[in-house]
Amino acid sequence: MSLKAEVRMQTGTSASKRDRREGKIPVSLYGKDHKAQSLLIDRREFEQILRSEGANAVFDVEVEGQTQKVWIKDFEQAALQDIIYSVDLEAISANQTLEVEVPLYLVNEAAVKVGVVELVENTIMVETKPDSIPQSFELDVAELEIGDVLTVADLDVPADVTVIMEEDTTIVTVSAPTEEPEEVDPDAEMAEPEVIGESDEEE
Repeated sequence: MSLKAEVRMQTGTSASKRDRREGKIPVSLYGKDHKAQSLLIDRREFEQILRSEGANAVFDVEVEGQTQKVWIKDFEQAALQDIIYSVDLEAISANQTLEVEVPLYLVNEAAVKVGVVELVENTIMVETKPDSIPQSFELDVAELEIGDVLTVADLDVPADVTVIMEEDTTIVTVSAPTEEPEEVDPDAEMAEPEVIGESDEEE
């Protein structure tokens, strides 16, 4: 997968707003053996890469006839709008080993009829080559019951990927539902206190 970029000639808030109106995203490209560059990429093309390859996507960037393999180091996105403000790309080589955070997702959570399923870790750190980065790890919890746990050792990890966490690290738990306290009716009449020594009938 390849994406064309152009050198960014103007920087600053005003220039960034103008670029975004024109459907472009400001990019910072850097790397250990790569001179830092300010670039512009097409918003739709980048969003397509995110949809198809995920947030850890590896692809080629072509700048002024030169092609560089990169991966998405980070990107800034609006909290309430579908707007990407900026992207950080790291220049890499095909044989380079990367440490990457990979998201974890639960599958068949609705099948657990009794118990509360909790995802303790939302991501997991792995070490692998650029072309072997997993988009995510899925955890099937359909057969779990109260008291069960899943650990790093339960993940289905490809042979060319190394998880940088202890195998006994808990990532999913199933606990008993918390009983809700009984509601007290605030309009209920309180019983009148009994007066000691008072007879039921007047003598």
